[in-house]
Amino acid sequence: MANYLAQFETIKSTCDRLVIAVEDVSDLWPLVKDGFEERTPFRKACLNNKTRSPIYVDKLPVEFILTTDARLRSRFPQEQSLFWFREPYATVVLVTCEDLDEFKTILKPRLKLIVQNDEREWFIVFVSKAHPSNDQASKLAKKIYAKLEVEFNTKKRERCCKLDLHGAEVNFWEDLESKIVESIRNTLDRRVQFYEEEIRKLSEQRFMPIWNFCNFFILKESLAYMFEMAHLHEDSLREYDELELCYLETVTTPNVKQRDFGGLEKGDDQAALLNPGCKSLTQIVQEDSFREFEFRQYLFACQSKLLFKLSRPMEVAARGHSFIIGFSKTLTLHEVFISAIVLHN
Repeated sequence: MANYLAQFETIKSTCDRLVIAVEDVSDLWPLVKDGFEERTPFRKACLNNKTRSPIYVDKLPVEFILTTDARLRSRFPQEQSLFWFREPYATVVLVTCEDLDEFKTILKPRLKLIVQNDEREWFIVFVSKAHPSNDQASKLAKKIYAKLEVEFNTKKRERCCKLDLHGAEVNFWEDLESKIVESIRNTLDRRVQFYEEEIRKLSEQRFMPIWNFCNFFILKESLAYMFEMAHLHEDSLREYDELELCYLETVTTPNVKQRDFGGLEKGDDQAALLNPGCKSLTQIVQEDSFREFEFRQYLFACQSKLLFKLSRPMEVAARGHSFIIGFSKTLTLHEVFISAIVLHN
C-alpha cells in the first residue's frame, strides 16, 4: 500500500470537491449543464458526522462529471477502495422520451441495467422537452414520467424528478438538491464505515512485526481528507489528532528500529509549521517510515489549516506554542547525532 503514496498525494492536489456523476442517457447534459452548475456549492446541506449526528454544512462543494469522462474511467479495484473518497457520491441519470413504446422497449430496460448496482446512490432526472403550448406533447410527457415513477420509485425512496425545459417547475431545483444531498449523506456514511473498519484492522497490528505506519497513514488521511472535502472540519481535525498520537506511539515504542530523524539536504533544517505542502510526502519517507522532523511539521500544518477553517486562530497559536516547546526537546536529543553526521559528510 505504501507504493500508492505518490498517487495519493497527486489525487489530493486535484480533488477538492465531492464528485456527482452524470449518466447522460439522452444527450441532455449540454442543455441542462449551466442550470445544474450555477446552483453549486449547495447551501445548508445536512450531512452526518462521524458519530452519525446531523450537521448543517454551508456551501458544500460539489462537481458534476460525466461518466464518460476519463477521470471516472479505468480505475483498478485496489485504487477504488483505497481512494474511495474521490469516487462519485451520487449518480444523476438524465433521460428523456417522447414515445410510450420507446419507453417500454428501449428506455426502461436500459435504465434497469444502469441502476442495478444497489451499492451506488442514484436517481433519475426526466427532462421534458414539451412546450407548454403543445398540450398533446405535455400530456404524453406526464404519462411517461408517471410510468417512470412507478418503475423506479419505492415506498422508502423517491428516485425520480422531472425538469421541464420550457418553464422549470418551481420546486425542481430544491428537489434536485435534496436528492443529491441525500445521496451524498448515504454514501459518506458507508465510506466512513469502510475506512473505520480498515483502520481498526490495521490498528490491531500496531505492535506486530507486520505493522506498517505508511499503510495506516494513507487510510487515516483518506478519511480525514474526505471529511475535509465534505466541510466536516471537526471530524477531519480529530482524525489528524489521532494520527499524530499513533505516530508518536510508533516512534517511541521500545525495540522498534530507529529511522532517520530528518533529511540532510539543503533547507531540511528549516521549519515549515503552517505549510503542509512544503515538502512532498514521498520525500520524507524512508523505508516505509516517515522522518519525524518533517512529518510532525506536516501534521501540525494540516491541523492548523483546519483550525483556521473553523475560525479558531487562537487555538493554532496555543497549539503552536506547545508544539515548539515539546518538539524542541526532541530536537535537542537528536542535535548531537545530526551534527556528527553533517560533520562526517
